[in-house]
Amino acid sequence: MHKIIIVGAGPAGCACAISLLSEGFKVLLIDNSKEGKFKIGESIPPYMNFLLKKLGVYQSFLKEQHEPCFGSCSYWGGPLRGYNDTVLSPYGHGWHLDRATFDNSLQKEATKRGATILRDTRFLSSENLPSGHRIFMKTETNKIEFIDADFVVDASGSNAVFASSQKSRKIKGQELICLGMRFERTIEKEISKLTFLESVPEGWWYAARIPGNELLVTLYTLPEIVRELKLNEIPNWITLATKAPNISKLIAEMKPKDTKIGGFTTKSFCLNKVVGNQWLAIGDAATTYDPITAQGITKAVTQGIRASEVITQHFMGSKIALKSFEDEIQKQYNDYKKARTYFYSLEQRWTHAPFWKTFQKSKSFQTILKPFKTKIKIEANDFNW
Repeated sequence: MHKIIIVGAGPAGCACAISLLSEGFKVLLIDNSKEGKFKIGESIPPYMNFLLKKLGVYQSFLKEQHEPCFGSCSYWGGPLRGYNDTVLSPYGHGWHLDRATFDNSLQKEATKRGATILRDTRFLSSENLPSGHRIFMKTETNKIEFIDADFVVDASGSNAVFASSQKSRKIKGQELICLGMRFERTIEKEISKLTFLESVPEGWWYAARIPGNELLVTLYTLPEIVRELKLNEIPNWITLATKAPNISKLIAEMKPKDTKIGGFTTKSFCLNKVVGNQWLAIGDAATTYDPITAQGITKAVTQGIRASEVITQHFMGSKIALKSFEDEIQKQYNDYKKARTYFYSLEQRWTHAPFWKTFQKSKSFQTILKPFKTKIKIEANDFNW
């Protein structure tokens, strides 16, 4: 029985573990996540229902009672609202996740099927062996220990800790800063089960319902805009939110729940090496996308399942399985870049604003924009996200 070590126990790592266990592999996950830490709420599309059924965890997922998401509406390229509802989706509706519950449930499913999860354990380094890898780690008792594996999956998120130890480097794209706060009701009013997107000169706003009938509101912008407008300070962030015609309406009868703004960098990159000798990377360890494409968890679970298939083929003697996987990831990243460029091309109201100039100045932007120039005014008002 081959032993697989997965560095990371998020959706990508757990999806891969669950799939590998069904193929008869022995699986160990290294989990360095912090218990009880707030995780940003996310909406997942209807297609995730299919993926969860494929993993065999859909019924368990339904018992968690995540809130339905019936689609999204956007204000992008003009003042008119565009809709993308899920009424006609063959997969049903999407969901507003309680992210901590979702991640914990996938971990429970993995352990129930035979995986071992080392909690509060941090990857330190790796040593290549003739037929695998030796992983050095710091355990919850601060002891440094090692364990050997026949194959390693890097699912450690954007830090890509194992891939980095194998000299893989990140080919970086444009980074964004996400600044967000949670809001709670001041009156008895149901919060919409749609997600909201609104572009503004400084970037774009995203709002979605999260557990407790609360609203998460986030701004995606550039680091230099954060510094210039001091958006890490609540009064400045609130002032900018009230200038957004539609986001301001959402929070008009609500009050901030948080006493400080949460923030993080959303990185965009692709590893120059996604696979190597007896290892591969998946999810945000392999590639990270601009949130405008809304593919985070779906990408993670899809790649986790696919990685299991590739590892199985590899141990059955396939000489091309790993290279084919790397080609797939690279193609997906190239397709993502085209989609991102197209989405940003639809907003033509603030072409001289620093945020939009950053995303609309490249040659790839001009190449993709050209065929749509005569249609942008129409398509922007119908933009769905």
